[in-house]
Amino acid sequence: MIMYLFVEEKIKKAVDAGEFNNLPGQGEPLDFRDDLPGLSPELKLGFKVLKNAGYIPEKGQTNKENITIQDLLSYATDGKEKGKFEKRLQFEELVQEKKWHHNSKFKAYADRIYQKLFK
Repeated sequence: MIMYLFVEEKIKKAVDAGEFNNLPGQGEPLDFRDDLPGLSPELKLGFKVLKNAGYIPEKGQTNKENITIQDLLSYATDGKEKGKFEKRLQFEELVQEKKWHHNSKFKAYADRIYQKLFK
C-alpha cells in the first residue's frame, strides 16, 4: 500500500509539472487492432516488446504470423542462446508428454533437475 501511495504522489507531481504534456500520440485514438492473430498472448507481448526495442528486423516483421518463441529468442540474443533454450524446450515437452508435472516426486526434485541441466 505504501508503494502505491509513493507512485501515486510521483505521478501527481509529474502531471502538475507538465511532464505529460505534448507526448507523441496525445489526443489520438489507441490502436487495438490485433496485428498477430492466432498467436498466444505471451508471444504477442514478446514480439511487441522486441519490435519496439528495435530487435526485430524488417524481414522478421513480414513473417510475424508464423513467429515462434525460438524466433523471438534468436532476435533478442542474436542467436547466441539458441542451443541452451532448445534443450530446455525439448525437456519441457518431455515433461508434458510423460505427465511428470503431475507427479509429486518430480515436483520435489524439479528445481534440482533444472539446476543441473540448465544452469
